[in-house]
Amino acid sequence: MHRLVVLGLLVPFASGCGWASLFLGGGHASAHSTRAVAPVNNVPRWIEVEHLPKPAIHGAVLFQSSGCIACHTYAGSGTANLNAPDLTAIGARHLGMRFEISHLKCPACVNPGSPMPTFRSLGRKRLRELAVFLEASKGIR
Repeated sequence: MHRLVVLGLLVPFASGCGWASLFLGGGHASAHSTRAVAPVNNVPRWIEVEHLPKPAIHGAVLFQSSGCIACHTYAGSGTANLNAPDLTAIGARHLGMRFEISHLKCPACVNPGSPMPTFRSLGRKRLRELAVFLEASKGIR
């Protein structure tokens, strides 16, 4: 009975994964493989097309590594989930560092109903770096 319960739990899990073929007789990963794919580093391209100043580079790295491009687009990278805006030219709006930091700390406080998560846990230094990056983003030039 115990074996049936374990098998009943493992088979549905394994059959949905690409690695199932490795353990169930395929010998190689299928097209549905769950192998990790190295993330694309968009930052060098962003620096080039945006002419980002050196102080904005740390923020660009944070923007990518903190998951911002999971919802926002930037210079052709990322995805537009939950109606998140493209931020390529956000700096052209001249919202200011104080606004950017406040928005990153508590998006719903600045924009009621915003589904964006808070990034307060990044700390003051990193929030400032992100804000510098956002303010330096004036649109592809």
